[in-house]
Amino acid sequence: MKTWVLIVDDDAITREALAEILTRAGYRVETSDGGGDPGVALSGRSFCVAVVDYHLPGASGLVVARRLKEAQPDCRVLLVSAELPAAAVSPAWTGSVDAFLAKPFSKDAILQEISRLCPDP
Repeated sequence: MKTWVLIVDDDAITREALAEILTRAGYRVETSDGGGDPGVALSGRSFCVAVVDYHLPGASGLVVARRLKEAQPDCRVLLVSAELPAAAVSPAWTGSVDAFLAKPFSKDAILQEISRLCPDP
């Protein structure tokens, strides 16, 4: 069975590009624009990795990451942003974010990080 990856990004172009890259690499992908409750985005699927943008409307990616971890503790969270948010390294967020990748990143960089967090697509 193919591995599910959740992409949470309010930028449609980024979301679609990531979905295409990951689908071609053999992952099954669900996307969300980050609006509303991220628990709704889970739609009953078990995700191996969630790629979450830090800058989302309404709630930061760190809040979304924490909610995702509460809903699916085994889901690994990869936070992406143009800058490392100071809050991301705070002990209060330990356990919510498993890795960080700075934007812009290459196709190879995202695939390598997803593969590291969730082996065997």
